[in-house]
Amino acid sequence: MNIAPIDWLILGVSFVFFLALAIYLNSLCKSVADYLVSGRKVRLWLGMGAGIAGEVGLISIVGMCEQGYLKGFSFVLIGIFSMVIMVPLFGIFGFGIQRFRATKAMSVSQYVEMRYSRGLRILTGILNSSAGVLQMGIFPIVGAQFIRVLINAPEKTVWFGAQVPVAWIIMGLLLACTILFSLLGGYLALVVSNFLHMIITMAAVFAVLFHMVGQIGLQTLWSKLEAGRGLAGLNPFAEQGDAYGMVWFLWLMTMSILLQFSYGPYLQKYASMDKPRTVSLSFLIGSIFGNGRTFVIMAWGVGALAVFGTATAAGYPANTWPSVVTPLYLSQIVPPVMMGLLLTGLLWADISNTDQYLLSWSTSIVNDCICPFLKNPPNPKLHIRMVRITIVVLCVLFFFFGMLYEPTTSLWDYLWLCANIIGGTGVIVVFGMYWRGAKTAGAYAAVAASVMLPLADLIARRIWLAQEWTFPIKPEVTGLGTYAIAISLLILVSLCSSEQSKFWDLGKIVREMNAKGTA
Repeated sequence: MNIAPIDWLILGVSFVFFLALAIYLNSLCKSVADYLVSGRKVRLWLGMGAGIAGEVGLISIVGMCEQGYLKGFSFVLIGIFSMVIMVPLFGIFGFGIQRFRATKAMSVSQYVEMRYSRGLRILTGILNSSAGVLQMGIFPIVGAQFIRVLINAPEKTVWFGAQVPVAWIIMGLLLACTILFSLLGGYLALVVSNFLHMIITMAAVFAVLFHMVGQIGLQTLWSKLEAGRGLAGLNPFAEQGDAYGMVWFLWLMTMSILLQFSYGPYLQKYASMDKPRTVSLSFLIGSIFGNGRTFVIMAWGVGALAVFGTATAAGYPANTWPSVVTPLYLSQIVPPVMMGLLLTGLLWADISNTDQYLLSWSTSIVNDCICPFLKNPPNPKLHIRMVRITIVVLCVLFFFFGMLYEPTTSLWDYLWLCANIIGGTGVIVVFGMYWRGAKTAGAYAAVAASVMLPLADLIARRIWLAQEWTFPIKPEVTGLGTYAIAISLLILVSLCSSEQSKFWDLGKIVREMNAKGTA
C-alpha cells in the first residue's frame, strides 16, 4: 500500500470526531419527524451545504471520473445547458418542489395517496423502493474497488485460510460505517455532519485538481484529450467519436426534472426544509456549487486519460478499466497528507451519500410498503426501530449483491436506467400537482410503462452480454421513449376515465406558508 502513517492518522481523527458528533445528535432525536426529516426545521445554508455533500457520494465520484476518462470535458457544455434550464425552473420559480413541501408529506408515496389512491401509494412505494435498492446495490462494491486501487492494495488476500478479494473486505467496512452512522441520529445527524464534511470533501477535490494540473500541465492535458477523444472530448453533440448526442441530453433533462418529484432522497430533503421558499433557494445555490464540483472531479478522469491513453492496461478487464484508471493514476501522484485528506473526503462522501439514500428508501419501505398493511400504526419508538432494522437488512443485501455484480454498461447509464423506473412516479406527481384532470387510472398506466421498459432493457443487456453480443439500443433511447409513453398514457387514460379527481390548489398553500414562515 502507498498510505503513510500521517494519512491513517488524518482518517482516524476525522472518524472519531464525526462519530462523537453523531452520538451527540442522537440524543436530540426525540420523534419520528426528527429522525426522518429533522423536525422540518432545516434552514437555507445548512440545507444547501448538506444537499451538496449528500449528492457527492463515492459512487458519484467514480461515475464522474469514468465519464471524464470516456468523454473528456464535453459534459461541461451539457452541465451549462442544464443549469440554464434547471436553475430558473426550480431555483427561482420553485416549480413543483415548493408545492411538494406544502403538502407536508414525508415521502412521494404519501403524496400519491393524498392525490390518487392508497393502492397506488403502495404500488409506487414498492416499485420506487425496489428500483432505489437495485440502484444502490452497486454503491458499496464500486466504491470499494475505487479505494482498493487508490491505496494500491492487492487484489486478493488470505483470510481464514481462503483467498478473499480485498474489495469485499473494504466493501464490508464501508457498509459497517454506513450502518453505524445510519443508526445514530437519522436525518438530523446526517444534515449536520454533511454540512461539516462538505468542507473536507471540497478541499480534497480541489487540492487534488491543482496538484494534478501541476504534475501534467494544462497544455499537455489539453493536447492529450484532443488526441484521445477528438472533438467529442469537448463537444457533446459532435458527429465524430463517442459523443453524448442530443437524445442523451434530452433524456438527462427530462429525467432530472421528473426525479425532483419522485426520487426519495430529494423529496426527503425538501420535506425537511422549514418552508417552501427555502426549498427553491437551497436548490438554486446548491446547483451552482454542485455543477462546479462535477466539472472538477471529471478533470481527474481527463488527467488519467492524458497519462494512460485510451487503451486498456494489461491485467484489467475492458468493462472495468474506465472506472479504475482514475484511482490508479491518483495512487501514483497524490502525496502523503493530501492522500489522507482525499481518503477522508472519499470515506465521508460514501457514508453521507449512502446514509441519505438508505434512510430515504428504508423510510419508504416502512411507511409505504409495511405500515399500510398494519392494523394499527406503530408508535414512534417502534417506527424508528423498523426503519433501522430495514437499513441493516439492506446493507446485508448490498454486500451479497456486490459479490455478484458485473458491469454491463457505464456507471451513469446503469444508475440512470434504474432512476428511469422511479421517474415514472415523477410524471404522475407533477401532473397531479398542476393538472386537475389527472386520474388514478392514468397514473397506474404511466407507472406500469415506466417500470416495464427500463427493466426489459436491463435484463436484455445482461442476456446480450452473456452471448457476447452488442446491445442494439442505447440507454438514452429506452429512457426517453419510456417517459414519452408514460406521459401519453397518463393523459389519454385520464381523459377516458370518469372517476372524480382529488386535485387541490397547492399554489395557494405555498403562498400562505411562505408569507407566514409556517413549517
